[in-house]
Amino acid sequence: MKKVIQFFRSNTFKYLLVVIVFLVAMFTSSEHNIQTRIKNAITIRELKQEIDYYKEKSEKSKQRLQELESDRDDLEKFARERYRMHAPDEDVYVVEYE
Repeated sequence: MKKVIQFFRSNTFKYLLVVIVFLVAMFTSSEHNIQTRIKNAITIRELKQEIDYYKEKSEKSKQRLQELESDRDDLEKFARERYRMHAPDEDVYVVEYE
């Protein structure tokens, strides 16, 4: 029993109590709690990945646009394949398979 009383009177107990109060405050604070920070960090990571994806996609699109603007035959091939365009005297048959 004396050891328990000595523990509560010691500096170790005071430090432990301060740490516990700090942790409780960090978990229960409305704006700045740990759970919100973790969720925000995950969201930020996902958004950064999304930004990288769209930057890469944008670069590929810019490169493809330059290719299409520079080569008339490539532009015609792209229009025929993608938008099923054809010359006035041509017939186009679309064959789809699975």
